[in-house]
Amino acid sequence: MRLLTLTLLLCLGLANLSCGGSSKSPVSAAAPLSGNWEITLVRHNNTDQFTFTGFLLQSGSTVTGSFILSTGGLIIGCPGVGSVTGTFDGQNLQLTVGEFGQDYSLSASLPSGSASDTSIAGQFSTLAGGCAGFASTGTWTAVRVLPLTGPFHGSFSFGTGTTATTIAVTGTLTQGSNIGASNASLSGTINETATNAFCQYLNSATITGLISGTTANFTLYGFDGSPIGQIASATVAPNATSLASNGGVTLNQLSGACGPLSGTVTLTFP
Repeated sequence: MRLLTLTLLLCLGLANLSCGGSSKSPVSAAAPLSGNWEITLVRHNNTDQFTFTGFLLQSGSTVTGSFILSTGGLIIGCPGVGSVTGTFDGQNLQLTVGEFGQDYSLSASLPSGSASDTSIAGQFSTLAGGCAGFASTGTWTAVRVLPLTGPFHGSFSFGTGTTATTIAVTGTLTQGSNIGASNASLSGTINETATNAFCQYLNSATITGLISGTTANFTLYGFDGSPIGQIASATVAPNATSLASNGGVTLNQLSGACGPLSGTVTLTFP
């Protein structure tokens, strides 16, 4: 009995470790930088922002990964995917992000035991190169995006006024393993809650997609495996409790009476 009591106490005290715990808090004490990150960079000489998104893997003091490089609409830079290498000793972080031969050096100093599991801020620099013909420095901030995994509920909305259509849904979603790539896979199921609806676009549907930073893209498939629609550029909350796409949803035509739809979606992960 005493042994059972001790085991229960350990599980309560270590709820996010081996005894189980929230899938929304997967930060490893041994590898706090491993995960999905969205980095925003701002140059010192202007307020234009650009972003790097993707996954980091930490093994000991070594950090590796891949980022999708976005220029944020700027005319400089080379969009694409860049490799990430670096070190983290528990306090000092150094990252090198490769942009097709022109490297970005990111540094940060974190107080011991600080918020490396949620956000980071530091300085960056880059020399002149093929992607930008001048050297620059600036600041960067990074936000961790927790795994988008678990049951959800929400709704799709299409049209306005008298033609407005709302489809309430429930489902589950699972995010694939972090392999240090620029994105991770998403897969799951989705079903309409109003099963008596005449046009059942999402009856026993499945979902596949990719996530990088706070952006996720999905393809929807019908019960027979045929593609039935898309969710493009959905924004995921960093704490992985919600997902929304404003205008990025399309559903294919089902029949002569059930035409194509375009609209929005909001999903909540309880």
